[in-house]
Amino acid sequence: MQRPAIHPIKDLKMLRPSRVVLSNGIPVYVIQFGDDQVSRINILTEGGKCDSNNAFTAELMIAALREGSKDMDADRIAERLDFYGAWLAADAATHNTTLTLHTLNRNFDQVLSILAGIVQNPVFPAHEIGNLKSLAINRLRTNKEKVSYLALQQFGNLYFGPNHNLGAAMSEQIIDGVSTTQLQNFHSQWFAPENIRIIIAGSVSDEMIHMLDQKFGSMKHGVGRQSASDCPNVKFCPQTAFIEKADALQNAIRIGIPAIARTDPDYIPLRILTTALGGYFGSRLMTNIRETKGYTYGISASLLGYRNNSVISISSQCDSSYTAAVVEEIKKEMAELCQNTIPHDELRRIRSYMLSDLARSLDTPFSVADYYVSMLNNRIPEDYFDRQIDIINAITPERLRDVARRYYDTSNMLIVVAGRETT
Repeated sequence: MQRPAIHPIKDLKMLRPSRVVLSNGIPVYVIQFGDDQVSRINILTEGGKCDSNNAFTAELMIAALREGSKDMDADRIAERLDFYGAWLAADAATHNTTLTLHTLNRNFDQVLSILAGIVQNPVFPAHEIGNLKSLAINRLRTNKEKVSYLALQQFGNLYFGPNHNLGAAMSEQIIDGVSTTQLQNFHSQWFAPENIRIIIAGSVSDEMIHMLDQKFGSMKHGVGRQSASDCPNVKFCPQTAFIEKADALQNAIRIGIPAIARTDPDYIPLRILTTALGGYFGSRLMTNIRETKGYTYGISASLLGYRNNSVISISSQCDSSYTAAVVEEIKKEMAELCQNTIPHDELRRIRSYMLSDLARSLDTPFSVADYYVSMLNNRIPEDYFDRQIDIINAITPERLRDVARRYYDTSNMLIVVAGRETT
């Protein structure tokens, strides 16, 4: 039997949503895709972990919206959503909070009324807020037993600064200290038409858009606000920091190098290069440190793009006796990418992997919506998807080597290790 021919991925095009504006100015991005009578609504609001006096305020506020409105208590909200076959999720990110509602179209009007109630008229009941705080404290206690969490927390503290919301260590005191007044203030500051965008995806009818305008188009105007910067408020200091956890079974390694903004012409080439380094299973780091050396079960590298800055991030876990060797091999692989060009066959595999990853974002109306949630929250230009494809297809080994020489400076690393110190 002859093996089927393998063809390169071509003609990837991101579906462009249509845009309508509600009566009060809230923009709605409509992703009309598919015949199944289901839909998803994302309520995106400016204001996130970078805002308020700590990162937990945004997390608690968005979670607490599901715990009661002027019309329904938490049990009633949960029971009605379950009855209508709907599902509601809440998330707080660096600069935004997001509510995500999945629903059957035949129940759209009823479910939308519930969503409008918790967005516009939350009550933040004390008992439910106390339960959410208890859950958060328990999660924190669990996380503090994980070396990966300890390394990540210390990395944030050293990279962003201890007085930055993204760098300050979370504590039980911070969690318990968030007041109902703070939640109310955060909600009133950010949940206004000037700060809200809506994405609706699926089989979307004109009547559904009309219902959105009925429920959300009459929200009272507020003040347009800008989320605080995610740029570090301390000067970057290359160093190696160690967090002792004597009973750790493995050590966690977190390495970072400051990088460039998404708007820089080198940003996408740097993403491709970092994928080659450690962004997929066949990457340089996985092949060397896992497959050849056997130092770890997994290691990864990525370019973490924030709204205002980015960082090349590498993470792994290994036996404490291998910690120094893993760090040394990481540096060797980065130096190799600076010295020599990537073979064409390897570059072909990287192209195939990255294009396949982009293709997955086109699979369903909800995956397309996920792309636009990220685009809007991070203020990514509309042509970014197409530019990624063009650059991935056109990039040369020589260009990648030049990019490595500019940004893979192993003398400029912040290295954090959490676990047992070896003698």
